[in-house]
Amino acid sequence: MAFFDELSKTLSDKGKEAAQKAKEAAGVLQMKAQIASEKSKLKELYGAVGVLYYKKHRDDEDTEFGDLFREIGNVLTNVAAMEEKVQQLEGAFACPVCKKVMKKDARFCSYCGAALRTEEETDEDETGEELWDGGETAAETDAAPMEAVAESEVVPEDGCFVTEEGREA
Repeated sequence: MAFFDELSKTLSDKGKEAAQKAKEAAGVLQMKAQIASEKSKLKELYGAVGVLYYKKHRDDEDTEFGDLFREIGNVLTNVAAMEEKVQQLEGAFACPVCKKVMKKDARFCSYCGAALRTEEETDEDETGEELWDGGETAAETDAAPMEAVAESEVVPEDGCFVTEEGREA
């Protein structure tokens, strides 16, 4: 019986040791998760500082950030052009009052309430494009000019950057 008592004690000690190691490993994993969370917050804060600095100094050509500012402007212009293409493909258009992007079948702007297209106002020209307000095609009035997007305020929102027009950048 001494053999079984000794075996039982050894197994109990090893079980306690394994439980302690598992507890320590769980503590390490929990601490690593907290570190990752804090680093994520730090990344968001750095991004917010960068956005604020960019907004304040984007017109300063003589700073050490001038090249980065130009690159940011180019990226914003490229994003605006791609978003405009997506809008055209989806048939979306910009509200003539507030310039927010509306779905193709919208009758009223969901942001400012302006009346959009009505059946009487919508005609088709010879090319099949819909006419809007006396001869302009919907594609001509769709998106805000790229310069306006490049100069628009960019605000971080849930880890991504969004222009004032509400489009992700």
